[in-house]
Amino acid sequence: MNSNLGFKKLVLSTAVATAVSLTPLAVLTAQAGFFISEATAASDTTTGHKGSANKGNANKGNGGQSTGGKGGLRGSKKSISDLLAEEDDGEDSDRPSWAGTPGNEGKPGGGNAGGSTKKGDEYGDIIVMLRYDDGTLVQDGNITYAVASDGTLIPITDGEIPEGADVQAVEYGRLNIARAPTKVLDQALTEALSKLDGGIVGDTITLDSAGRLVTSDGSAIDSPLENLAIYVALLTATPVDGMITLSVKDGDTTYTLSLPVGIRLDLAASAIAAASDKTGELTIDEIIGISTFLGVEDDLAKIVTNPLYTYDRADVYTEGVLDVWVLVEENGVYVPTQVDLYTTVEFNTVEDNSIKDNSTGGIDQFTQEADDALQVLEYVHDNAIDQ
Repeated sequence: MNSNLGFKKLVLSTAVATAVSLTPLAVLTAQAGFFISEATAASDTTTGHKGSANKGNANKGNGGQSTGGKGGLRGSKKSISDLLAEEDDGEDSDRPSWAGTPGNEGKPGGGNAGGSTKKGDEYGDIIVMLRYDDGTLVQDGNITYAVASDGTLIPITDGEIPEGADVQAVEYGRLNIARAPTKVLDQALTEALSKLDGGIVGDTITLDSAGRLVTSDGSAIDSPLENLAIYVALLTATPVDGMITLSVKDGDTTYTLSLPVGIRLDLAASAIAAASDKTGELTIDEIIGISTFLGVEDDLAKIVTNPLYTYDRADVYTEGVLDVWVLVEENGVYVPTQVDLYTTVEFNTVEDNSIKDNSTGGIDQFTQEADDALQVLEYVHDNAIDQ
């Protein structure tokens, strides 16, 4: 086992004692080896990009919920809920002001202020498109390509989708919160880092079974907005001497969180998983679209194609065992039962037929890692007993 892998397994295994005191509903009882990236510095086929379900067989490269910590945003005059519920844009509309002005026939049409200006991107965040391994669009002059449900390519010339074309819509669900204004995510990051202040991942900060950050008092960062803000901060941080420090200033106070750069993408995958619908699945175009809304698509493209980035589901979850409460129907009593994450969780195989010249690593591997974390999170959520 390489030293980096050993460190990443240690990150999760040191959370065991904390997890026991955190919740009796789903307790981590042995090493789950959450991270497997090698970097040290740096089909149940359905229409769409859902892929096929399987138990433990990784795709490329073999590749419930706890409370979000103490509430209250320190030094803030408004809560995140207040910001999201700000004034309407008209007496007959329930659209918050930050959602933008309605477009054609009253439908949202404000566009994406943070998106790329590359030709063809007008469809890059709403339908499944042919992409390179870094997630950027394949473009031949004025032509881009949509991917039909059967995998065939649909040429789009000058942004015009052929009439009747079998294009696949990208579903975002709860990740539409990425469209919120910058000030909302800024406050969410402040909220998260205030609970992790001064922590170092692998030392004072551990991870739960789905890779979410766990505070020193045993609370996982569960808020979708906070996880989305962490996702952005991780992708845009600049490494210094093999470490990344996330930092935010709130008045006269600065909150920080430090981590080895080698686990940046692993944490980012878990963060975007925790920000999404817990009963859904993550797809390549969904992650690219969200990253585009957030203005971090270029950062993601650069990092996922680092040759040192690898992910192997088997190495991450094979040693992961979890105690969950299972109902014995004969006597109506719940008893703790130990399950193996790798063989019990129904993982999906992320569909990668929208990637041209696919190679090891890349956006499909990152999407696979994020969706695996989501399926683990959903399993824990579904098998925990309500308190």
